[in-house]
Amino acid sequence: MNSAIITGKVVSEVKVINTSNGTPLCRFTLEADGRHFNCLVAGLKAYRFVYAIEEYSIITIEGPINSRMQVVVQNYRTESKPNYFGQIFDYKGRKLPHKKVMF
Repeated sequence: MNSAIITGKVVSEVKVINTSNGTPLCRFTLEADGRHFNCLVAGLKAYRFVYAIEEYSIITIEGPINSRMQVVVQNYRTESKPNYFGQIFDYKGRKLPHKKVMF
């Protein structure tokens, strides 16, 4: 079984899928060196991953590659969060869910 350590940018929405047996599965696409990697996070780590990682975050992942050429994430580390400079925020510093023109 092949194993990989990849550092790249999350370029898709991070989605949680509940399987038929009740195990949560998180899916996202990682771009590194111009290549796109389909990645999976299984188990209870999937819920933590969804709240810790946003789209356009730069992360390092480690894990084996399965038969469908998907990286099954065992460990991950956040290198940097996306920069929302110039966007509108609410009073707690979170990005607003819609576009709003101030003036």
